[in-house]
Amino acid sequence: MKFSLRKTPSHLHLAYKYGEGTDGVTGRNFTLEVEGQVLTVGIDVTPNFHIRNKSASAYLDAINLAHNYHKLRSVQCTDNLVRARLIRAWEQVEHPQLRMCLDLGERGRFVYVVEPHSLFMGGIQFDVQELVEEQPGIGFEPGVFETEGKHA
Repeated sequence: MKFSLRKTPSHLHLAYKYGEGTDGVTGRNFTLEVEGQVLTVGIDVTPNFHIRNKSASAYLDAINLAHNYHKLRSVQCTDNLVRARLIRAWEQVEHPQLRMCLDLGERGRFVYVVEPHSLFMGGIQFDVQELVEEQPGIGFEPGVFETEGKHA
């Protein structure tokens, strides 16, 4: 069963191993898929790649995520609606296991086993335990973004 947690954009804070962190990424279309004891939170981050200003922090932070998805340590969502709906679903499943799927569109799709933490000031944090599924997109093929010595 698949449920919508939130359709409109919400701010995300990403933390990486070795102390890196970003605040520019937004997620939208937050979904929850329930299969037995496994709950999968889906987050669409593709709008960050559709920004005209390629020097904007949202675009640069999304590109950083596409290249460093394997170093991701945690994702924070400060949205209380996502938190409340996730907690409600969590309480209905006996011994739930939580996964998080980040959809980067043509740049890949990555599924992590995560542990949720309710934040004191509101929102929720997903601590990454391991990367369980990766489908790298075209952004990872060598030479895709390289030019042949020609500059516009």
